[in-house]
Amino acid sequence: MANQAYTGNIAAWKDDRGFGFIRTETGNKEDDVFIHISSLNNMSRRPRVGDVIHYDLIEDNGKTKATNAIIEGVEPFREAAKSCNTLMTVVLTAIISSAITALVMQNL
Repeated sequence: MANQAYTGNIAAWKDDRGFGFIRTETGNKEDDVFIHISSLNNMSRRPRVGDVIHYDLIEDNGKTKATNAIIEGVEPFREAAKSCNTLMTVVLTAIISSAITALVMQNL
């Protein structure tokens, strides 16, 4: 289970802008909490309206916003997967570069 102090649902999400609002457990629109995409802990997908969000609160420039947030039921990216993708990118780049170099050298 989540270790975050608060739970709510995404009430609005502007994917093109990377932010939205969490409807708190009170259910009052006036209590909605701002959330930015950078506050989500490496989630494997972006939030959608209706998602259950577990989060902490911080005060930033006099405004309360969500931080350290996770989407319930969505796995975060794992570091191993990132490393694997990076290694695969390096290997593929090396292979393609070698092939291009061989073609260029044949035409000289």
